[in-house]
Amino acid sequence: MPERAVMARLVSSALLLLLMLCGGQARADSCGITPANVVFPSVSSISPGPVYASSTFKITCTWTATDVLTGLLTPNATICLNLGAGSGNASTTATTSRQLSSGSLRVNYNLYTDATYAPAKIWGGWTGTTTSGNGIVFTMTKSGGPGSLDRFVTIYGKLEADSTLSSLSVGPDNLNFASNFGAGSAVMNYQFALLGLLGCLVPQTVAIPFTVSAPVINDCNINIGNLAFPQSRLLTAAVRTTSSLSVTCSKNTAYRITLGAGTYGASTTARRMRNTGTAETVDYMVSSGLDGASWGDGTGGTVAVTGTGTGVAQAMTVYGMVPAQNTPSPGDYKDTVTATVSF
Repeated sequence: MPERAVMARLVSSALLLLLMLCGGQARADSCGITPANVVFPSVSSISPGPVYASSTFKITCTWTATDVLTGLLTPNATICLNLGAGSGNASTTATTSRQLSSGSLRVNYNLYTDATYAPAKIWGGWTGTTTSGNGIVFTMTKSGGPGSLDRFVTIYGKLEADSTLSSLSVGPDNLNFASNFGAGSAVMNYQFALLGLLGCLVPQTVAIPFTVSAPVINDCNINIGNLAFPQSRLLTAAVRTTSSLSVTCSKNTAYRITLGAGTYGASTTARRMRNTGTAETVDYMVSSGLDGASWGDGTGGTVAVTGTGTGVAQAMTVYGMVPAQNTPSPGDYKDTVTATVSF
């Protein structure tokens, strides 16, 4: 009987020790997180490529309890950062492509754990989503006595320049898109342990409140090719050429394209090219139609070209003509004209 009692006491002591080694949350040891919003810079609705942003979260773990024999009882804190869909998503489970919303409108984006922006690096970890295996997991180890450790985690955002962006009717007041995260879609789990092998199996849970946002602006871009007239020996008949102009404006945005008088022209109806080696000039015209009215700013008998944006490039032809005139000295004749799109 005495031997059994001793054995029972030994078994009880072993169980108590195991519980102490795994039960860091029962003491005052704790971890907290200071998130930071992910804010994209102004995003053109006709952006030719993705737009990027980032933010840094600060995780602080504090150890308070010690053991007289081993120092810190549970020197390892395992952190698991898990992210769900966010409030802007049309789906609560499809997180391989998250969305920001503005009313019923949405644009596609995602958050990543590094700057490769690879699909395997999408931040996830939320059970039941398409990125449930992509949580951020790491262990912080404290040596010596009580105190705190900080860990900084940078989150990378990429907003896609795709049809969800180019199809937006932004309007003059622009649009603000956002997605909110918190207890229902972003949490930090943590677990204190002696060896750091428990992961976040029996975790403490802290919400991660932060917002991802992007202002989407009304925009227009214009590109115009050079007018290159063919070589001419005599200017006894009109010489013609064409070039291409491309304008891309936000969907349903009214635009107006004007052309300046040029470097050497007296006005938009009296444009001139100048000999690069002399002061001689050659008169020429630019129009939006074959032998049409001069393309200028809409005054003095000139016309301006107007239209409405579609979110994608719209092409048009620029017509150039050198009318019959006295033939000056041979040489290269040039001028520079500024094209402006107003919206």
